[in-house]
Amino acid sequence: VGSGIIGSSIAYHMSRRGAEVILFEKTRPAAGATENSFAWINATFVKRPYHYHRLNRLGSEGWLHLDREMSGTLNLQWTGGVVWCDDPEKARELERQVECHQAWGYPTHIIQREELMSLEEHIVPGPILAAAYCEYEGSVDPVHATQILVTQARENGARFECPCTVLGLDIRSGRLHGVKTTLGDVEVDTLVVAAGVDTPRLGAMAGLQVPMKNSRGLLAHTIPTSPLVKHVVHAPGAIINQGQDGRIVTGIGFEDIPSTDTSPEQGERILDQAARFLPAIKETELERVTLGWRPTPLDGHPIVGFHDQAPDIYLAVMHSGVTLAPIIGQLTTLEILDNVRVELLQDYCLSRFEKGASPTH
Repeated sequence: VGSGIIGSSIAYHMSRRGAEVILFEKTRPAAGATENSFAWINATFVKRPYHYHRLNRLGSEGWLHLDREMSGTLNLQWTGGVVWCDDPEKARELERQVECHQAWGYPTHIIQREELMSLEEHIVPGPILAAAYCEYEGSVDPVHATQILVTQARENGARFECPCTVLGLDIRSGRLHGVKTTLGDVEVDTLVVAAGVDTPRLGAMAGLQVPMKNSRGLLAHTIPTSPLVKHVVHAPGAIINQGQDGRIVTGIGFEDIPSTDTSPEQGERILDQAARFLPAIKETELERVTLGWRPTPLDGHPIVGFHDQAPDIYLAVMHSGVTLAPIIGQLTTLEILDNVRVELLQDYCLSRFEKGASPTH
């Protein structure tokens, strides 16, 4: 259920193995969090502890394998990323994070103002108390990538039901027999719930409580313009990236935004914030403002796998879905088709939220 970047990756990888796959989508591919994503591929500083960093690192590398399978059609950008701080406490934290990630083997290092300016000639950074360059990062057009995954899944024999909403589950004697949808009842052996923020509703149909939190993100998108940004840029109070098509996407960060205002005026305010560091963006034209509801589990880490209470229901919900899509598709396929429990996913079971569960390390 769900043809966002996660559900589409799972459908592709399952169908590639020869499974009989039905992909249910209530509106259109990539219609939820995927199309409203900043679409940054990374395993950088917020990806902690180590097991979560490792999973994101494998997700990043997974994009390379996936792009080869798709004959280079995913339009990946491996640009690297730059970040800097103008606050003393945040600068010290950045330096600690760089040191930690270097110990984990992540290719990142502290840079000085001169190097930052050489990496991004159009950026006016203002005061810099600490800055870093992360070499192995990139971005992708998430809608384009999702559409390719859905197309390939269908070519592999997957059935695509859209628009189609799952209304209920047919569970008898503790086993799943089918799903009730707006297009009728369908027999299934296993249900993969990759429905983003709709996951708690679907999980509740099987008696599962999926704890998630609100996490909204506003992004302003410009019309195509000349090359202004070479890397994924994280300035104090602004994130900026430019796609292969010349469009710039920018927001004020990754924290929950209380506003749901997607007016042109709000878009201009977001562009004004970016213009503090990229003055040339003032010469571009706003195309649209998007509001994304990030599918974020309560502790910020993915929820992936089966639960004893509903052994035929497989959950796959997470923020950082763009980074993790390739590896989650691969590992979910292993767990379901080969009836194994992949060690890489053991920290992300739903059962960790239950009373008495051991915390992830």
